[in-house]
Amino acid sequence: MFQLISYLFRNRLCNQKRYIFVDAWVLGHLIASFLAVVLIRYIDFNPLRYFILVYAFLRIFEITVYQVNVLLFDEHRARARSRDYSVRSYRRTVLLLLHNYFEIIFWFAAAYLVLAGEFRFENMNGSLVEIIYSSFVVMTNFGSPGIKAQTIIGLYVLWAQSITGLFMTLLSLARFIALLPAPGTMDKDERQD
Repeated sequence: MFQLISYLFRNRLCNQKRYIFVDAWVLGHLIASFLAVVLIRYIDFNPLRYFILVYAFLRIFEITVYQVNVLLFDEHRARARSRDYSVRSYRRTVLLLLHNYFEIIFWFAAAYLVLAGEFRFENMNGSLVEIIYSSFVVMTNFGSPGIKAQTIIGLYVLWAQSITGLFMTLLSLARFIALLPAPGTMDKDERQD
């Protein structure tokens, strides 16, 4: 979706406005994902709930594909086309990645609410904070989230979030490592080899 919308407005956006568009896109979707959790929790209108669910999974897929593209392919494509590939700000890049990370947590929390019959929530009363916390725990793979799959669909959703979480964590680490300055000197053990 991002590619389609940015393509439609490509001629109207200069480089400065393009960065603002990307920032607004990411922040807007982070807010939308949180609002989706709240809407699903308090509004019982099934067509809206399933529309949000479909959009959530499309957005998760888009984020994952985009992050793979940026990390693995964009720099190489720019070299192949003899273009300068430069990142505007490494801090900005990492912050946008973290926004995407938390957006995915909120989208999966919304999915848990829509597909509540597919899961068993242990030691939870179903509050928003507990659902978001469970999504965070599954995403980061820290401990037991108190959410168990009752059906194969529930299991697939949990697997999808765990795999996405592992992947996004690896992406985050790769981005942070890329920010580290290159060593200026080698120690004497490295020089001997």
